[in-house]
Amino acid sequence: MSERPIDIRQVARTLSAVENRRPQADAIVREAYRQARPVPVVGIAGPPGAGKSTLLDHLALHWAQAGEQVAVIAVDPSSPYTGGAMLGDRFRMDRASAHPRVFVRSLSSRGQAGGLSRAAQDVVTVIGALGFDRVLVETVGSGQADLDVAMLADCVVVVSVPGLGDQIQAAKAGILEIGDVYAVNKQDLPGADTVAGHLEANLDLVYPGRAGVNEPGRTGRRYAAGGANPSVHRRHGAAHGPESFWRPPVMRVSAREGAGIDALAGTIDAFLEWQREGGCEAQRRVERLRSHVARLAAGRLLALASHEGSSAELGRLAERVASGASTPDQAAEVLIDVLFESWRRRRAT
Repeated sequence: MSERPIDIRQVARTLSAVENRRPQADAIVREAYRQARPVPVVGIAGPPGAGKSTLLDHLALHWAQAGEQVAVIAVDPSSPYTGGAMLGDRFRMDRASAHPRVFVRSLSSRGQAGGLSRAAQDVVTVIGALGFDRVLVETVGSGQADLDVAMLADCVVVVSVPGLGDQIQAAKAGILEIGDVYAVNKQDLPGADTVAGHLEANLDLVYPGRAGVNEPGRTGRRYAAGGANPSVHRRHGAAHGPESFWRPPVMRVSAREGAGIDALAGTIDAFLEWQREGGCEAQRRVERLRSHVARLAAGRLLALASHEGSSAELGRLAERVASGASTPDQAAEVLIDVLFESWRRRRAT
């Protein structure tokens, strides 16, 4: 754990510079990556109204009271027209935000469809370099696009709640493919057991064994209920390999009452420890950074397409497709050549 005091005002100024790409941002980010001080990142995903912010409030307070310096990043949706955002999640984190070891920061999604700001990866890296022990990230809860949290977090907690009818939608959206831990919030409401049962049944189709760490040869049953795919997701280990594997647990909590928080936090820590011991923590981070670099490159190419010359060429290509003189694939190939040539000219100046 970090022993040095953290200047919260300086942290806020530094993160503002990174998020808004001010002149000093590149130097800040470069130094943060050079330090290579990764910290555990816990992502909280789930539909709007699931109580993610209140749950995050309890988790942040739990780890802060244990002596950790905790940073909370709440990604709020932004207007696709003005880019503005309410940035209101911090108002639902009143307990944690009052603790001296907790820093709460709201980030606008800046129109990012996945619910995570493009600056989020850099912000998390800078937070680690500034001395924090743990980062908690809450997404905007934008359904299928919310899956981007898996590209940022070491542990993804998927929050469900009775009464929203999101069980089937979650399965369709792939939310069941990203969770490392599942939390059924509002456990005191009717239907909570049903939601938990649906989650367990879906997990049974993919994962053998019991919730949590399963040692090789001790799964409790040989195959998953589905039988078609006896191997679990690669980030959780191979069910029939020589090493242990992880089956995501389904936890019942009540964020409003604070019930089940300690058990949930302990399960998250158990998963992070399992990752560290198995050596897959570093591998997972490399995979995330690979995706981050690829998306940055794609984003810069798209930005080039909006420049005057490239935009005009795009218009001409669209007209050719509309007239039947070209196909979309052919037009895309031409546009790629135009964008790369534009990029080379910009680099040369």
